[in-house]
Amino acid sequence: MHPSHGIRGTRSGELAGRKIALCITGSVAVVRCPELARELMRRGADVRAVMTPRATQLITPQLMHWATGNLVITELTGELEHVELASWADLVLVVPATANTLSKIACAIDDTPVTSVASVALGLGKPVVVVPAMHASMYAHKLLKDNLSRLRSAGIGVLEPRLEDDKAKLPSVEEITRSVIELLGPKDMAGMRVLVTAGPTIEHIDPIKLITNRSSGKMGIAVARAAAARGAGVTLIYGPGPEEPPAGVELVRVQTTAEMREALVSELKEQRYDIIVSTAAAQDFTVEKPAKEKLRHSQPVSMKLVPAPRVLDGARGLAPEAFIVGFKAEYEVSNAQLREAALGKLREGKLDMVVANDVSRPKAGFGTDTNEVIILTPFEAKPMLAMKDEIARTILDAAVAKLRGAK
Repeated sequence: MHPSHGIRGTRSGELAGRKIALCITGSVAVVRCPELARELMRRGADVRAVMTPRATQLITPQLMHWATGNLVITELTGELEHVELASWADLVLVVPATANTLSKIACAIDDTPVTSVASVALGLGKPVVVVPAMHASMYAHKLLKDNLSRLRSAGIGVLEPRLEDDKAKLPSVEEITRSVIELLGPKDMAGMRVLVTAGPTIEHIDPIKLITNRSSGKMGIAVARAAAARGAGVTLIYGPGPEEPPAGVELVRVQTTAEMREALVSELKEQRYDIIVSTAAAQDFTVEKPAKEKLRHSQPVSMKLVPAPRVLDGARGLAPEAFIVGFKAEYEVSNAQLREAALGKLREGKLDMVVANDVSRPKAGFGTDTNEVIILTPFEAKPMLAMKDEIARTILDAAVAKLRGAK
């Protein structure tokens, strides 16, 4: 086994057993391909690369051999590499896809190893996804737009680039990986309904000023995205956080804690949910009497803060069969104190799980991609320091296992 294969599955098993043909063309964005291949492998995938002649002038096949642990196809011989690779793959992923290669695939022109692999894959009914990268003027070209429409009509997935600095740039490695997981990952939650709260809430001091916190909503969005990728129907109740909500979920935007609470109660009254995950950092206090006019700097102000409504209060009565997860944030506490706070919330809310973290710790605070948590259930306490999407998967795994009667 090639030493590079040792990284497979080290981050998650979402792509375990999946085989991806990474088709690389001659855009300068080709420099991202080694990183992309490694990230797909860390999720469990087996990746093989095929390169156009132009791509090999930008990075070497030896680099992709190192990255994937597999030999790289750079030309077609009597071995019929294009047929073998397309037959082997679960997905043909063209990254970066130049205007030249996109147009060739749209017109069934097979004059490079990449276009030939794509052609065979389409004939075999295999999924093909292209990720364009080029100058923005080329991406705006009407004939290219027509070719992109032809690709979509043929069932080819197009992951849109980011338009900035006069460029149509590749999405991030994380975004591309996420799209692959959504396409190839397990659909073990099909038929389930998941309700997620995420982000901060605000409480008004006057029409302009407000009380809030630094929550971004990353954790809740990771849960919503993971559930949707696994086939669940997802409703996301999202406060005024800065993150982009995931595609394919029903979005309910709210501002205040009361609005978030009302939205959750309304959802639980209107339809059945199997899993409820309340990650939101809702405000603990609200201003008793917000000023109706802007408060002036020239005068001191006294405000009375009163407890805000608890978002999850009464959720168990409205959803007696649901798997309900609460989150508990603390600051500068010991592990024992963190666990005790989580246990109190677990019992008080009649919850199935509480995920507790100390936001003062490195890599565990608001806005980070990682989190250090204690996942507490009535049966065990599990410490975990991981990416938020991995924590989301762990939460959902536990919920699905309990709902399906696993012991």
